[in-house]
Amino acid sequence: MAGGNKKVKKAMETIATNINDLPNEVLQYILSFLSTREVVKTCVLSQRWCNIWKFVPTVHVTNETIQHCQKLLDHVIMQRGDVSIDTCHLEFVKYFRRENRKANKWIFHALSVCKVKELRVYIQFQDFFLTITNQAIISGYLRKLELDSVKLEANSLDFTSCPLLEELQMGYCIIYARKIVSKSLKRLKMETMFFETEDDDGWPCRLHISVPNITLLGFDGWTPLFESMPYLAFAIVTFNNKCYDTCQYSSFWDCGNEDCEGCYAIGDHLNGSVFLHHLSHTTHMELTNDCRMNMNDSISTIFDRDLKWCPLFRNLKTLLLNEWFLENGLRGVLRILQHSPALEKITLKLFMEPKKIVESEESYGTMEQPFVMNHLKKISVKCQKEVMWVKKIIMTLTQFGIPHQRICVKEIPRSSIISEMTYLQTEHNLRMKPYKCVISDLKAKAKR
Repeated sequence: MAGGNKKVKKAMETIATNINDLPNEVLQYILSFLSTREVVKTCVLSQRWCNIWKFVPTVHVTNETIQHCQKLLDHVIMQRGDVSIDTCHLEFVKYFRRENRKANKWIFHALSVCKVKELRVYIQFQDFFLTITNQAIISGYLRKLELDSVKLEANSLDFTSCPLLEELQMGYCIIYARKIVSKSLKRLKMETMFFETEDDDGWPCRLHISVPNITLLGFDGWTPLFESMPYLAFAIVTFNNKCYDTCQYSSFWDCGNEDCEGCYAIGDHLNGSVFLHHLSHTTHMELTNDCRMNMNDSISTIFDRDLKWCPLFRNLKTLLLNEWFLENGLRGVLRILQHSPALEKITLKLFMEPKKIVESEESYGTMEQPFVMNHLKKISVKCQKEVMWVKKIIMTLTQFGIPHQRICVKEIPRSSIISEMTYLQTEHNLRMKPYKCVISDLKAKAKR
């Protein structure tokens, strides 16, 4: 019994230990969960706390103007010495062009001197984007980079000098670069981007993307050209509403009119597909449109053109498509299925009725009817309700050799779909208001 009392007494003494008795490393870890402004304020607690904040491995500034936090960031970044930063999150409001230089100074000092491992730059802009200067991004420590509402004007976004970089996320950004290249990236996420790339003569050209894996979510401008990615495992491509890839004179490509910018101004695609060919090594592929956007004919024509040179998806095992891919009928779906001998699972999200659902049987005359898919285990059809147009799609799939028992229909409650889409649309509209203004100015400038 006496031994038990000693243990209780010892435990109470441990609990009563003052925070000042903790090692500096523990205190720095605790402080890393606070904002940088809160961390710096701890210097007034006692003599011991005067310098602890200087060694906290995080810099976290949110919802502040650059002018208001200038002295703070000069201290914690520029005057940091050889103390490294694990994570640096900079979120500024009311950004103005005259403050561009200050922000770039902090960003590149954190990369080159502070050995930052995770860097996030977010701008709640009013009139301008934060412009990242045309300077090489070099870091032997950077693992994750997030950029939001920034403009990148460099000729090339070459991340080969960041050998540890595994994740790159960009949202609501404008890219003038002609190329994005990295040998180490495991995930590239780009949401609501605007690609405005020009060659040396000022003519529009495509952004070339050369990375091991890609997740591309939403863009305006010319469709980027994916370069060879032999180790690609996941490809998730979602298109926005303002794609430049469209023929001005015909519903078919190569209209013969050299004045057609869609067919001839961009020469990268004249001898083949823009990107399907380079996605052919992937094992998982999602091709969808953004549920927050309205349908646009120019988007569906991208795949119509690419499917003329449809590659063999030798490794593809799972495929996800939504109703947008059916805008010109089931031809595109059947074409991919025909060229995917190892495909095991297909998911079709059918929440909105396409303009054109199923063509006449003669329109599929160039295809082998039916074709055999030995590895296919399941086609999952997700819809609000199994209405007539959904049944027509299922019927057409069975006519081309897919057993009806492998097709599983799952009805999703309408309330769940509307709730999700409403939330995404509201959030997107808030972000797009200033973004659209800047994009409109850029387009007007280009026409002049």
